[in-house]
Amino acid sequence: MNEIQEKLWEGILCFNRKSYEESKLFFNDVLDWDSGNPEANYYLGLIYMKEENYTKAVVYLKSIVDMSVNFIFTHQCRMLLGVIYYRTEEWERAKSEFLKLLKVNFEPAKVHAALASVYYKLEDYENALEEAFKAHKADPYNLNAKNTYGFLLCDLDIDAEKGVEVLRDVVRLKPENPAYLDSLAWGLYKKGEIKESIDNFKAAMHLISNEEIEEHYNIVIGVKAAPVRNRI
Repeated sequence: MNEIQEKLWEGILCFNRKSYEESKLFFNDVLDWDSGNPEANYYLGLIYMKEENYTKAVVYLKSIVDMSVNFIFTHQCRMLLGVIYYRTEEWERAKSEFLKLLKVNFEPAKVHAALASVYYKLEDYENALEEAFKAHKADPYNLNAKNTYGFLLCDLDIDAEKGVEVLRDVVRLKPENPAYLDSLAWGLYKKGEIKESIDNFKAAMHLISNEEIEEHYNIVIGVKAAPVRNRI
């Protein structure tokens, strides 16, 4: 094992121990010797993403996808870039990354669900619903895909009864997930079951402080006006 490999191995060990600052030192040493080392770039991208330093995370992750090398995590890097662009509200960039992943059939359920969320933010509700359906069809047991599909059925007034049924199943399997509780609460509101909706919102807000969940809750209790959606 040469010096670069040793430093890379030490960096990975530190990363697995969540000693991120120490692992950065090892990975940066590797890049001093080999700036194109995909493993070091990948792990630094992961670390900065965990720290929500998205500007730096993009630099390292994008360097890998731009290399066009046969690296085991190349598609995962593109997925992470899509997630970062979603979090930073760069919707077109996020869409571009996810569409590229679909072309290589990378984890289709996850990617279709992510793309559905992007189209929803772009107010392209027809494509959002289509992608959510594809995600659910690709993997009926993927809870994130199932949650996205159920939420859109309710939110877009397509079929609130079916949507709530789907969302109840998601929450039954993962009752401590605030995002899933929020989706179910919103679906119940759209179905007209206000009391149960409020109960689920309270359960979600007990688990996490989240602006979007609070916004949904305020709409349900009449503090804020409901958004107007274009019908499909």
